[in-house]
Amino acid sequence: MNVEPQSLEALIAEFAGLPGIGQKTARRLAYHMLTRSKGDVERFATSLTNASEMVHPCPRCHGFTDQDVCPICESRSGAKSLCVVEKSSDIIPFERSGIFKGLYFVLGGVISPLDGVGPEALHLPQLVKRIQDEGIEELVLALGSSPEADSTALMIDRMLAGVNVKRTRLARGIPMGSDLEFVDEITMLRAFEGRVSL
Repeated sequence: MNVEPQSLEALIAEFAGLPGIGQKTARRLAYHMLTRSKGDVERFATSLTNASEMVHPCPRCHGFTDQDVCPICESRSGAKSLCVVEKSSDIIPFERSGIFKGLYFVLGGVISPLDGVGPEALHLPQLVKRIQDEGIEELVLALGSSPEADSTALMIDRMLAGVNVKRTRLARGIPMGSDLEFVDEITMLRAFEGRVSL
């Protein structure tokens, strides 16, 4: 016999659909939301709706913004270093630590045949165009340290074989299989300073 109301089950299922949230955590979050005041829940729902409606990918770097062009692309136009990351949230550790003063480009993931993600699902043509159009001199591949990230970096390197741009990767200070958004600033700094040519 199911003791939870259907609407509560639906809320639990929504939380469980988020990355990194298991069934137990989803249930805890759902029950916590029910203990909050109606005003708190309405603010939460409004914030979620507003973000969904107002935040969109920047047309230049594909990072999230609520403006026509993101503040980084706007303020650093003319920079000649471009840091390539998997997802928009990967930009945050670089900006928080202040170790990179160039531009960013969000690929939209990495090549992962087992998950059905091929090169066509990524922003690879836009990356090559941006490098050529903006005269980028150094490309920093900051794609984490997984086999999928390695194969994506190799594909980008091959795509740029005839392009005059220095290509580097972060050093291996980042734990294998970890997401950049969870890496501490010291590890990120060492990985960034120890980057190597491809």
